[in-house]
Amino acid sequence: PLSEQMGILAPDDDVGAAPLSEQMGILGVHHVAVIVQSLERSMAFYHGLLGLPVNPARPAASLPYEGAWLMMGPEMVHLMEVPNPDPTHLQFRPQHGGKDRHFCIGVLNLAPLIAMLEREEIPFTASRSGRPAIFFRDPDCNTLEVVEGLQWR
Repeated sequence: PLSEQMGILAPDDDVGAAPLSEQMGILGVHHVAVIVQSLERSMAFYHGLLGLPVNPARPAASLPYEGAWLMMGPEMVHLMEVPNPDPTHLQFRPQHGGKDRHFCIGVLNLAPLIAMLEREEIPFTASRSGRPAIFFRDPDCNTLEVVEGLQWR
């Protein structure tokens, strides 16, 4: 079995034990992977505009394709320049990013982001839930949500 090849020993089966999520000891989301058409263009957006720092512990040279790992607080976004099976034209995506697949970043202050999006003429929409949150898209139509002040940890 693959588990043996990986050197992972299976625990004793105990059907009545704790839920699998507790048995595994989930720590949180490690990273989200985002497919991009041009790493250069996406780095200009995620690193240049949004200011996400490159993770030096994850060298791009170790990837079998063009890519980068950027930090979002303690988590990461993994940019992958690989063929995209999804539509990348806005006309084929929901108008409001909250109705499309997305990942969410928690921040302390939305105002600087909103100012940058307006200055760069990047469209965004407010969350329809009433929370202080916005949705916008990267150059490949991947949706980002950014929410202010949401304590989840």
